[in-house]
Amino acid sequence: MQATTPAAPVAAKGSERTAADVPWDRVGPGWVVAMWSPVTPHHPGTPPVPGEPTPETATQILYLVSPAGERYPMAEFGPAESATHVSDWSGDGSHVLLTPGYGQDGQAISLDLRTGERTAFPVTGTVRYTQPNGRAFLVSNSYNGAEPGTLTRIDASGNVQMSYPTDDLGGAGQFSGDYLAYPDGTQLVLSTANLGNEVVPRSDNSLVIVGNDGSINRTLPVPMSNATCAPVKWWTDEVLLAHCEIQRGGGEQLWTVPLDGGKPTALTAVNTHDDEPGFEGNYGNWTAFKTANGTFLPTAGACGTSFVSKLTADGHTERLHIPGVSDSVGLAGVSGDKLVVVGQVGCGGGNSLVSYDPATNTSDVLLGAPVNGGGVEDVRLYPVTP
Repeated sequence: MQATTPAAPVAAKGSERTAADVPWDRVGPGWVVAMWSPVTPHHPGTPPVPGEPTPETATQILYLVSPAGERYPMAEFGPAESATHVSDWSGDGSHVLLTPGYGQDGQAISLDLRTGERTAFPVTGTVRYTQPNGRAFLVSNSYNGAEPGTLTRIDASGNVQMSYPTDDLGGAGQFSGDYLAYPDGTQLVLSTANLGNEVVPRSDNSLVIVGNDGSINRTLPVPMSNATCAPVKWWTDEVLLAHCEIQRGGGEQLWTVPLDGGKPTALTAVNTHDDEPGFEGNYGNWTAFKTANGTFLPTAGACGTSFVSKLTADGHTERLHIPGVSDSVGLAGVSGDKLVVVGQVGCGGGNSLVSYDPATNTSDVLLGAPVNGGGVEDVRLYPVTP
């Protein structure tokens, strides 16, 4: 689908600096925080070279990376530290949130990028910064089949500031555990479990706008029937992107939903995960990114793989092949009109952080082989709102 001759990825011209060299006045959209490990993967049965870092001995480094590939080591995490999953980046760009991993409870760390100060606090559930500046945290737990999901706001010491009422949501139903915060932090969009059974009845208003005090401000029409829909991200300043899963494994679809209660618009066609024409090898799209070169989606492939897709005019997807990068590649986001992806470059080695330009079919490696070896473990782009 590319219009130009493919070219193998090249190392970006940026160099490694120190945390003291960060040009804070330039840090913004397009910058990335990435957890990097010096460990080089080996094929099963192949022992590491003597003296080579291993997962049991390696120290991971959190890098701040510019769009040009300048990289700044901001913090180190020893092999005994568990909070190394990059969960969030505060809206003002000053703090990064690190947690033990997906679905794991324990100690979370809020890292002040400017000072290096770490604030640790216990969490049980999924934790994110509050908007707009991340001075507090939202902790959510999903509907468990018998009880509604929970949502609390806590301070940096773990003290509860607010427990949101989630058992009914103004008659719309029980909270599912999925939500989206307004960029200014004044409201939240909560989704309901909406299962349509004797425990959780169906509702035509499965997205609920809630104030910071827990008050129900208004409900939004469900994008599609017989589905559970969750807010994903802001599509524009007045429209959100929602991911809807049809009940009983019937498929999924992405929708744009106006906040004024207007009619939702389907972004993608219904994907039944049955290899239907237009969705060959596509087993799920959970978000999407707009650029001048089209709309791109991270895509679940077979056997735990992933790849990047481009949205077609009729709402289907076609696979994007990035020259010199492994077939299994993750789309982390966009930097301007370039895609920021994580995948293996060349043969062997760990994953690299790559900036890919669909217009020229070229890419630059920002972190990982062949820039500094090792592998990129986790990535988050600078927070951007429409």
